[in-house]
Formats: sequence, structure tokens, C-alpha cells
Amino acid sequence: MGIKLIVMTKKRTTLFLDQGEFLGGAERFLIDFLKSTNDLEKKLMNPILVGAKNPKYRNLVADIPHEDFSFPSVKGGLIKKGVASSKLILAAYKLKQLSKKKNANVFFTNTPRTHFVMFLAKKIFHISGKWICMFHDFTVPNFLVRNISRHADVLIANGVPLRNFLRERINSKNYEKIRIVENGIDFTSIPTARSVSQIKNILIIGRIDPRKGQMHVLEVADKAQTTYPNLKFTIVGNSVKEDLSTIAYEKKLHRFVKFRRLKNINFISEVNDPFTEINKSDLVLFLPTEPETFGRVVTESLSQGKLVIAFDETGPREILKSYEQFLDNPKTSLLVESLNTKALTEKIEFFINTSEQLQFFTNRAREFVEKKFSLTETKKLLLTILME
Repeated sequence: MGIKLIVMTKKRTTLFLDQGEFLGGAERFLIDFLKSTNDLEKKLMNPILVGAKNPKYRNLVADIPHEDFSFPSVKGGLIKKGVASSKLILAAYKLKQLSKKKNANVFFTNTPRTHFVMFLAKKIFHISGKWICMFHDFTVPNFLVRNISRHADVLIANGVPLRNFLRERINSKNYEKIRIVENGIDFTSIPTARSVSQIKNILIIGRIDPRKGQMHVLEVADKAQTTYPNLKFTIVGNSVKEDLSTIAYEKKLHRFVKFRRLKNINFISEVNDPFTEINKSDLVLFLPTEPETFGRVVTESLSQGKLVIAFDETGPREILKSYEQFLDNPKTSLLVESLNTKALTEKIEFFINTSEQLQFFTNRAREFVEKKFSLTETKKLLLTILME
């Protein structure tokens, strides 16, 4: 008489940890992934979004169950850091309790703060389950990167620069944990690229932050007000209420506009759909003042057939150099020296006055992104990691 063997597989419950106070690149990466999953994939993952304080964030993934959760900031002086440490430990304890309540056995952390809380939950409270740690920036402290690499099961870098960053900071025995999953574009849900014949509208989009370079746009607009009076500049984004430096910077931008009496500047608050604003523009500027791990705005703008000019920093550099190679021997570069407003102004003037080069750089932009940065591939890679 044969014996029938029944193997019971434990149900998977995946907690996606993201404080989600604003809609930056890391947040949009996770939103795009979750929105792209079908009913079967959601059933297999059984996802729960933990955090996501921004109402716009939650609305964009309204079909994903959500749990309110606070991931404390660690910014400030010694006293604030001491208080923050206690809050982080408390958050780690609450995460352990939440994981028990939800029977969670997979954890995906998306930001430095969520990495820190999950590390403490592992280290102090011995939370069990698979930990997938997604890195989107270079700001995670070295000591935390080393500790994460020992406790996490998978370390995801959003590009080659960040993979190299991780390899320089962790023990070589943990290299095998590193995977690369780049930001992909969902071409099924974005507008058709609008061809650009001349430059009239210039856009910079993203968080209002000294590291995003909006002041350089105002300086260009100041010079252009006389020489190119029909040129319009739009700045899209908000400062972060939890980050006083960004609030002060936003006030500085508005003071500059008032002092210089700029009439060619338009400020728009953070938007749910960046493609709508990108599609209205002819030229998109991406001006990080320090290295970034990826240039999401660059790929989004190229997917809309826009001209993109960026500061020569890690992140946009890799994407735009790859695009220039794809075009085969262009006469100029889309990169300008970082922090050099004069060079930025001259590059913009070049494309205003050289229509054939404008066409050369925009005609195949969408084709390039479709081949290199598709959300289909991003989803496939991340799902494989989550379901392993």
C-alpha cells in the first residue's frame, strides 16, 4: 500500500517597509513595482505596505493593504541622536510585534531608516524571516552597511555604481548576496513621446533639496530673462517637512526669484504623475550636486523623447554616456561640469541654436529606454528575488 505524501507550504506574507514621507525615486520604484503586479503575483506575495505616510503614496497603491508605522529620523545633534536611538529600538520592537500579528516571513526594506529598524529587529529582537534590503542611495553609514550585509539575505543595488559602493564596504564572503535591479519604466501606462522641435519649456522635477540643484536653474533663468525672453522654466517638487534644510532651501529659492524679479519661473508642488509635467517640457535638467545611485528622472524624461542635460555626477553619468554610445558618436555631450552654471547655460544655448542636434538627441530617446530600462524586466528580477 503506497503512502501519499502531502507537503504543506507555509503561506508567504511580505512586509514592504517604506516611511514614504514624500514621492522620491526610492518610493516611486516600489510604487511602480507594486502597481505592476497582477492578482496572482499579489496573492503569492501577500504584500502589506508598512509606513507610507504620504497620502499620495497610499492612494497610488490603494489596493495594497497598509499598516501605519513610524520610522524615526536619526538626524540632529548628540542629544537628538540619543533620543532617536531609543525610538529606533522601540520601532524595532513594534516591528517584531507587527510581524507576529501578520505572520510575516519576508521583509523588504526600501530606505536607510527602514534598514536600521529592521537591523535592530534582527539583532535585538531576533525577528525571523527573509530580509531583502534595497539600496537606492549612498547615504547609509558604513557601519550600518557592514552590519546589514551580515544579517540580510539579499542586498539589492539599483545600479552598478551602488553595487560597487557595497562591494567596497562589506566582507567579500557576502558579495554573493548582491543583486542589481534597476528602475524600469512602465511603457503601458505613460503617454506617447511628443517630438521636440525647439526648446521653449525647461523643467526640473524632484524633491526641493540643495543636493538637487534647483538654484542653478534659477541662475540660468536669470541670465535667460534678457537673452531668451520666451524661455519658460518650471520647478516641480516640494521640500520635506521633516528636513529643515530643505525647507530653508525652498525659501531661499523663492527669495532669489523675488529679488531678481524673475517672470520666467513657475513653481508646481509635488505631482502624482511626473510624466504629465515631463511631457509638457522640451528640455529636462537633472542637476545633482553630489553623486546619485541612479538617474530616474533621466530615464523617465528620455522615455518621453525629451532632451536631457545633467551635471556630470555618478548616476546620470552612466545613463547618459550609455545613451551617447547608443547614438554612436554624437558631436557633443549631454553632461556638463557639475556645479558649473556657466557651462550649463552654454549647453542649453547650444541646443536652442542647433536644431539638428536637438533632433539627433531626442528622436531615439524612447527607443533607448525601452531596450535598457523596462519595468517588465525590473518586475521579473524583483519577483524572482521575493519568491526564492
